[in-house]
Parts: sequence; structure tokens; C-alpha cells
Amino acid sequence: MKTPTLTKIFLLLAFIAVTSTGCDKAKDLLDVKFDADFKTNLDIDNQAETSRNANGAFYAEATIDPKSNSEFAEYGSKIKDIEINEVNATVTAISTETVLETAVITVASGDMTSAIWNFTNETLTVGKKLTLDNANGQWDNVRAMLNAQNAFTVSMAGTADQDIVKYTLLIEIKTRVTANPLN
Repeated sequence: MKTPTLTKIFLLLAFIAVTSTGCDKAKDLLDVKFDADFKTNLDIDNQAETSRNANGAFYAEATIDPKSNSEFAEYGSKIKDIEINEVNATVTAISTETVLETAVITVASGDMTSAIWNFTNETLTVGKKLTLDNANGQWDNVRAMLNAQNAFTVSMAGTADQDIVKYTLLIEIKTRVTANPLN
């Protein structure tokens, strides 16, 4: 009589062990992965100041709302992970070739740590791509902003060798998002 009872107990314990570890694996089967790209244009319009001390100084900013991506907005609180694949800035239009003597591109959101990239002596032409790398953990900061799901500001400030120049810089943040409807 005791043997069947012990067998039932062992079978019950084995079933509990298999289903409890299998539950997490089964839940992971429901993961949804999708690419979510976030883009904005920075329109820089340098006009000569009345004073010749303008030195080609410029500043432009734009806002990116992560929820403007429909899939990102749909999964919202169900997002498990955001992987940054690429962050770059591409010149899509320019009135005349110019050299960025100094430039700082910043991604910022409230009190969060900003992502900052510095450039010097970069010649800008249509198609020129500035790689915004992860050398100082900048992508981690962008990722934290995306996880917070609040709008953030992308800005560029600096000086150029031309006092009169107009150009558009397309800022792109390319990500791979993992979400789970059961989170």
C-alpha cells in the first residue's frame, strides 16, 4: 500500500518540477520580436548675422516620441527588451558643402543621463553619414529613454566654416524590440 502512495507522490513532484520550469519556457514562446525605428529631421539654417562674429554657429532640435511607432505603442508595458542596432545621422539635403568645425549631437530626456556625441572637422555633403557609436555607453542611455517610453529631444549644436548654409540631418535610431503579451 505504501509503494503506490510513494509513487504517486514522486510522480506529483516530478510533474510540478517539469511544469514549473516549462512554464517560463512556454511563456517565452509567446515573445514577439519586431524592428522599431525612430527618426527625426534636424533642419539647420545658418544665416549670416549682422555682426561678422557669427562664426557659423548653429543649433537645432527635434522631439521623438517612442509611442509614435505603432507596434511600440501597442506593446508598451509588455516590452521585455530593447536592443539598439544602429544610431546615425545622415545629411539628406544641403545648400553648399560645409565643414563642421565642432558639433555636438545630444539625445536627452528629462533628468535621465543624456547620450552625447562630439564631432570635429567633418565635411558635410548629401549622403554623408555620421555614425553615433556606443564608445561611451551612449546607446545604453538611449535604451533607458526608450524603456521609459517618454518623448525625448535630439539636438545638434556647433560651428561650421560657412556663415550661410542650410542642411537637413536625418537622425535614426534602429532597434529590435522583444515583447510578450503575458508580461
